[in-house]
Amino acid sequence: MSGIEFDRQIFATAPEKQQTQAPKAMGAVLLILALGLAGFVGYKIFTQASQANAIAAAKAQVEQLQQQLADSQKRVEELEKHRKPVRAEAPVVAEPAVVKISAPARPVYRIAAASALPPQPKPAPATAAPAPAPAAVNPNTAAMQSELTANHEAWQATTDRLADVVGVVGQQQNELSETREAVNQLLSQTRRQALSFELQRGNNRIPVGPVTLQLKSVDHKSQRYSVCVYFEDRCIELKDRVLNEVVVFVVAKNSAPLELVATKVLRDQIVGYLEVPAEKQQP
Repeated sequence: MSGIEFDRQIFATAPEKQQTQAPKAMGAVLLILALGLAGFVGYKIFTQASQANAIAAAKAQVEQLQQQLADSQKRVEELEKHRKPVRAEAPVVAEPAVVKISAPARPVYRIAAASALPPQPKPAPATAAPAPAPAAVNPNTAAMQSELTANHEAWQATTDRLADVVGVVGQQQNELSETREAVNQLLSQTRRQALSFELQRGNNRIPVGPVTLQLKSVDHKSQRYSVCVYFEDRCIELKDRVLNEVVVFVVAKNSAPLELVATKVLRDQIVGYLEVPAEKQQP
């Protein structure tokens, strides 16, 4: 019996294999649970993000609708400011509906010769059938009818106001066209001509058109000058004027205005032109 040997590893491997397989199965279960939890959390996050996007889109649409409503209200207020006052019209009272009951058809009689048919007694007239009782009015239908009537009246009033505004705008356009034609006619009648001149600083007077010009002072650095305009021995001083400034002045009552423009300001000299009406130009 001492020569028999047993392999102890055969008996020791089975428990060790069972111990190694148990942690592996537990890890797989934990992995499955972790994946399921991650999927659930991801679904929750995706759902919340979708709801947030939908709420943001709805808010943006509501703000856009509010902006459009405010713009429409402003336009209506502007139209009401420009429209003419409309006389208050008497409210229209709806007449009660009248139910027409058609009379029953009357019998048609034929008249034949006495030898052919014996006389027949005239039948008594048929009595009129009683009028059917009106059906009960549904409250919802009555409310919808009143709302439709109110909307129709509101649209009719808005249409009347718009028609008044369109009439006012058309009248204003006609007045503007007439004013423009009058201005164009006036401009065509008052033709002007430019007379050039060169003035030296000193006491020399140079006649230009209907007036006489004399240069009083020149500031070449700041491009300013002063000129005295003589008309009928009376001086109109144009003081401290700048280069390319259109100086408009009147020499006499009820006369057309004259325009003086200096195009060059030198050290002791200025160069420019004087615009005068064509009918006032001297030969």
